[in-house]
Amino acid sequence: MRNLKSIIAIIALSLSTVIATSASEKNPSKVTKEIRTEIVSMLGKKIPIEFKKAEKVEVSFMINKDNEIVILTVDCNQTEFNTYVKNKLNYKKLNAVGAKQGEVYKVPVKLKLK
Repeated sequence: MRNLKSIIAIIALSLSTVIATSASEKNPSKVTKEIRTEIVSMLGKKIPIEFKKAEKVEVSFMINKDNEIVILTVDCNQTEFNTYVKNKLNYKKLNAVGAKQGEVYKVPVKLKLK
């Protein structure tokens, strides 16, 4: 009987944790063409990293109160590219109109072979 109570308590705790986590996740905001254009220009056309295959990478960021980009995640397997993106974009001023402070944005970046 004691084991049954323990199992039920563990399941209830697990479910409440999962429900609380999924309820707190925010959907990322849509990136405007102006924001995307500015970010692509900050990254540059020639990235000094060689890729074995073409990849599609997703960069998640938010805008702080000083209108600066704060990189949250770079969804890429190559750590060199992650470092490159963070060095190029992190805490750089964003001049694009329409960027909301505190909102999470996701920008897809296509990496082509040289």
